[in-house]
Amino acid sequence: MNFIQKIEKFIFNVQKWVHYLLDPDSDFWYSKLVNSFIIATIILDILAVTLESEPDIRHQFRMLFENVERFSLIIFTLEYFLRFWSAPASDEYKDVSASVARWRYTTSFFGLIDLIAIAPFFLAFFIPNTEALRIIQLFRAFKLMRYNAAMNTLLTVVKEEARDLLSVIFLMGILLIIASSGIYLFEHKAQPQHFGSILRSMWWAIVTITTVGYGENVPVTVPGRIFAGMVMVISIGIVALPAGILASAFSEQLGRHKTQYRNAVQDILSKGNGITPDDRHILKSIQNKCNLSDLDANNIYREVVDEMAKQQQHIQAVMDSVQKVTPATTPQPQPTQKATSPSTSSAPSTVTQIANVVQEAQNPGTDPIPSPEAALETMAPAPKFCTQCGAKVNQGDKYCSQCGHKLSEK
Repeated sequence: MNFIQKIEKFIFNVQKWVHYLLDPDSDFWYSKLVNSFIIATIILDILAVTLESEPDIRHQFRMLFENVERFSLIIFTLEYFLRFWSAPASDEYKDVSASVARWRYTTSFFGLIDLIAIAPFFLAFFIPNTEALRIIQLFRAFKLMRYNAAMNTLLTVVKEEARDLLSVIFLMGILLIIASSGIYLFEHKAQPQHFGSILRSMWWAIVTITTVGYGENVPVTVPGRIFAGMVMVISIGIVALPAGILASAFSEQLGRHKTQYRNAVQDILSKGNGITPDDRHILKSIQNKCNLSDLDANNIYREVVDEMAKQQQHIQAVMDSVQKVTPATTPQPQPTQKATSPSTSSAPSTVTQIANVVQEAQNPGTDPIPSPEAALETMAPAPKFCTQCGAKVNQGDKYCSQCGHKLSEK
């Protein structure tokens, strides 16, 4: 390894350390300390911006608010550039180049939020309106979503169900036009000030479809009231659709998280070295990322241990059975033609014993195999791969731990 390669390796190790330092799911104490400090800074900045909107408080504590703004700007700027620089060390971007990794972070949801957090300082040179910049500063509250695993899960669910949600929004748009047109048809003569046009009627349609019902605009004609009642009944089902879609997708996402944690436990235990302190940190980080409670994580760990113990016991039982039958299958030299007669007559019984033992380790209906080694090979099921990303998955998994794709039951 030459000098340049050593430098590159050192830089990558530093990037990896910085990534773990800023990772909200990391279980290391220094990472928790840094993330807690960033969370406190976000809350302090939001509180300062909120209090500064009061004129009396702003004039009284003007210097304090300015110092808080400078301090938070330094922290958020440093955080943004550190995340930008260490993006290639993230597991999320491990399969792409450094430039692509940094671009993906910049255009990601949290990357844009981090950029907006420091944008007011640079926009102040072009936008003299401080009130608008103060509103932009409130977007820093979205940075808190990074430190809430449930919010990250919800963002993932919304991204995956975007098509279904857009379909519901499209359906609500159609219902809005129909409701506005219908109430205009029945009420524009009786109440021209409220329903004089379809455009004016849209406010009533919006508050009716969303079941808010402010009440300042109500139909007075009998056909208008009948039509409004129909719109109200239909809108209840339409508004409930997004909640059902999100609830179902959220439940599926939790199932994928449990599968991902189960696969991580299986990979670590399959090494045969037990659970090391580093492994505990890894499992804890995955648990935090998957938003699993300690009870769920412990239950999954126990289930995996029990399954592996039962599998080992079954394999050992088959090995013992095969070893008992194997000596009887060894052909013995026969000195005379007459002595071969008994062994020939006992051969079918021996072959039957071998077949019975081997069939215990195989699925019913498969051909018996003659050697114990081949019998043990059949204990390991055929490898299974995800049809979406090609990653190897374990038997019994319903979702791929890499891309979350639902696997076939075959």
